Amino acid sequence: MKDLPLFYAPHLREDLQLPEGEAQHALRVLRAQVGDEFLVTDGQGTLFETRVTGIDRRHCLLSILHEEPWQKYWRGTWSVAIAPTKSLDRIEWMLEKMVEVGLDEIFLIKTKHSERKHTSADRLERIIQSAMKQSHKALLPTLTTDLSFSSLLEATSDYDLRLLAHCREGLSPERTTIDRVFRPESKILLMIGPEGDFSVEEIQSAVASGCQPITLGSSRLRTETAGLIGLQWLHTLDMIGHAHPSAKQPTK
Repeated sequence: MKDLPLFYAPHLREDLQLPEGEAQHALRVLRAQVGDEFLVTDGQGTLFETRVTGIDRRHCLLSILHEEPWQKYWRGTWSVAIAPTKSLDRIEWMLEKMVEVGLDEIFLIKTKHSERKHTSADRLERIIQSAMKQSHKALLPTLTTDLSFSSLLEATSDYDLRLLAHCREGLSPERTTIDRVFRPESKILLMIGPEGDFSVEEIQSAVASGCQPITLGSSRLRTETAGLIGLQWLHTLDMIGHAHPSAKQPTK
């Protein structure tokens, strides 16, 4: 594909135009003209090379020149479940950076020590869409908000590997590091608690349902920092596996 500005149009095949918000950006910021070419993604893993066929004050009509599947560069299906912080700015920054790094699914969860009990999805969806475009991806991560911790455990019971990051000492089983349990092509959930950490009862419940307790290192991290570091661990281990495919993988 050519190196062109990327837009998001989930119904491009049916509509053959950019959604209104995207059209306004193309018309006002990029000064789109008939004949200009753009990349468009449906957010489901397809990239379209398009040409502008018509414009007015509110619309940017397109024809599809070429389409191809976008190959994500991580092998598994990776999700992050995280308890939102009280500050909305920090939530937005965290989501933006996680999408830039790359993942498939985001859960914003409610736990015993959560600082924020409700999170509106509308603005966060726009943040995710923008980060997807800025990092030139064609896969829009799904976002679920206001999910209780018990509902999360139930909804993800079929995942291959669920990693529970917590800071509490003296609990059984002992925490391990991601590299000891990572399996690159697995369906993986990384769980990050609030600033007050998961409660002992929540940790015990997660372990009883098959989750693996992990540590992200000796430093005590902010919630959003822990989410990014844990996600980058997955990408780093996946890259090492690509570079050394004969390396022995941990057993289940």
